[in-house]
Amino acid sequence: MLPFFNNLGKICLYPILYLLSLVWIIAHRLRIKYGRYEKMPIPVVCIGNITLGGAGKTPTVIFLANYFKKNNIKAHVVSRGYGGAFKDTVFVDPRTHSAYQVGDEPLLISQYAKVWVSKKKKEGILEAYKAGAELVLLDDGHQNFSIAKDVNILVFDAEVNLKNENIFPLGNLRESALLAIDRANFLISIGDSVSNKNLRETIFQNHNQKIIDGKFVPNIIPKLNKRKLVAFCGIGRPEKFFSMLRKLNLEIIKEYSFPDHHFYSNRQLTKISDFATKNNALVVTTEKDFIKIPLTFKKNIYPIDIELHLSKNKNLLLELKKLVP
Repeated sequence: MLPFFNNLGKICLYPILYLLSLVWIIAHRLRIKYGRYEKMPIPVVCIGNITLGGAGKTPTVIFLANYFKKNNIKAHVVSRGYGGAFKDTVFVDPRTHSAYQVGDEPLLISQYAKVWVSKKKKEGILEAYKAGAELVLLDDGHQNFSIAKDVNILVFDAEVNLKNENIFPLGNLRESALLAIDRANFLISIGDSVSNKNLRETIFQNHNQKIIDGKFVPNIIPKLNKRKLVAFCGIGRPEKFFSMLRKLNLEIIKEYSFPDHHFYSNRQLTKISDFATKNNALVVTTEKDFIKIPLTFKKNIYPIDIELHLSKNKNLLLELKKLVP
C-alpha cells in the first residue's frame, strides 16, 4: 500500500515540480545571457559539474593543484565551503580550522594547496591574488556567471546515466547537459573503460576534442587485504565507494551510507566501531569523511586514499601551463 501512496504523491506533485523546473531553466538561461563575466587580475580555471551530487570535482582539483605545484606555479583554490559556518572570506588553515567551520572538501584540499573559502567567488579570487596567487582553481563555478573563466573543466561521473535525467527539482541536473558542455573547454569522464565509452557515445557526441578519460586508483594498505571490513561514507554516491572496494576483492561485511557532507555524531561512530569490534573487522571510509571524524575515533578508522589518473591529458596540461608565462 505504501508504494501506491508514494507514487500518488509523485503524480500530484509533478505539475508543481515541472513548473518550478521550467522557471529554473528560464532563469538559468537569463543568467548565462546577462552575466557580468568580470575579468579577474589572474587566470581562473573552473572545475565544475552538472549534477547536484558528487562527480569527482575534489579529486580533480587536487590533481590540478599537484600539477601546478610540480611546475612551480602558485595556484590557490577558491571554494564556497559547502556546509561550513564561515560567512566571510577565510583562508583555510588545516592546523586550526575544522570541517564544521570551513566545510569538508576545502579542509581536505588544504592538505595539497592553499585554499580560500568564500561565499562570493570574486572576493575569494581577489584575496588569493593579494596573497600572491598566480592562478586560481575555482572549485564548483560552472553555473556562476559573475566572473570570467580562462579555462572551464566539466567533470562527469561516467557511471551515472544522464541521458534521461531531468533538471532540478524534477531531477538531479543543475542545467541541460548539452548547454553545460558547450561552455566547457575540457570534459573529464571518470569511470571504467565501459562507462567512459558509453558517455563518449551518448551526450559527448561531437565533442571528441574536449574529452579526457579518467579513473580513480585507490591506495590500499596491505593490512586491509586479509581482514573483514566495515565501510561507511557520506558522499554524493555512496554506492560508488562501496563498489570500488568490492571490485578490489576486499571483504566488506557491512556498509553504512549517509547523506553527502554528513557530520557524524559520536553515537553513529560508536555504533559503527562496536559492530566492527564484535565481528573482528576494521573500519574504512573516504578521505573526505575521515577529515571530519574526531581524534578519539580516528585511530581505529582507515581512510582509503584515492588518486585520479587521466589519460590523453596532454592538451589540457599544455593549455593550463600557458596561463602563467
